[in-house]
Amino acid sequence: MQYKKLKVGDTVIEFHNNWLGEETVIVNGQVVSKKSSIMGTHHHFNVLEDGHHVRYVLTTKVSSGFQVLLDLRRNGQLIQEDVVVPTRFGIRKPRNTAKKTGLIKLNEYDLEGAIEELIRARDVDPDDPEIYFYLACAYSVLERPREGFEHLRLAVKHRLQDPEMILNHDMLAYLRLQDAFEDFFNSNFTEYDPDRLSQ
Repeated sequence: MQYKKLKVGDTVIEFHNNWLGEETVIVNGQVVSKKSSIMGTHHHFNVLEDGHHVRYVLTTKVSSGFQVLLDLRRNGQLIQEDVVVPTRFGIRKPRNTAKKTGLIKLNEYDLEGAIEELIRARDVDPDDPEIYFYLACAYSVLERPREGFEHLRLAVKHRLQDPEMILNHDMLAYLRLQDAFEDFFNSNFTEYDPDRLSQ
C-alpha cells in the first residue's frame, strides 16, 4: 500500500494506492475520488475553503524508476509537483467502527444510542465533519436545538463538503423551523443566536 498526506492551509488531502492500482483521494476525512490506474490518472474534486468552492486536480504518475509521484493543482495553478508517495507495508488507517455503528443506530432511530456511538467516533477522529453532522441530525429529531445548531456549526467548521445537506436532510427539519435558522444560514452556518432557539 502507498500513502501520502498533503496539506494546503487547513485542507488535508490523503492519497491511498493499493497493489491493485486502486487509488483513493480523501479530503478532510471524506472520500472525493476513486479510480483505478496503472501508469497514472487525474482526480478532480472541489473543496469548500472559507465559504468558497476551490477546484483541485491531483495527478498521479509513475517515474522511470516506477516511483509513484503526485502533482497538485489548485484552481489551475500547480502548487506541488513530483511529490514522492512512499510505500507503507502493513499500515492501515484504523477504522472508525463507532461511526459506522452510530449511523446504523441513527437510521434505526435509536437516537440516544446513535449519539453515544457518534461521540465515541468523535473521540477517535475529531476532525471528521460527518460525525458532527450526524450528531446534529440526532439532536434535531430529539428536538434539542442548542446541541443541534452547535454540531452543525462544528460540521461546517471542520469543512463539511456538502453544506447543502443542511438544507435538505429530513432529520434536520426541526432545526430549520427555528427562528435562529435564517441568520445561521446567512452567516454560512458559523453563528447563531441561542436566545432564538426553542427551549
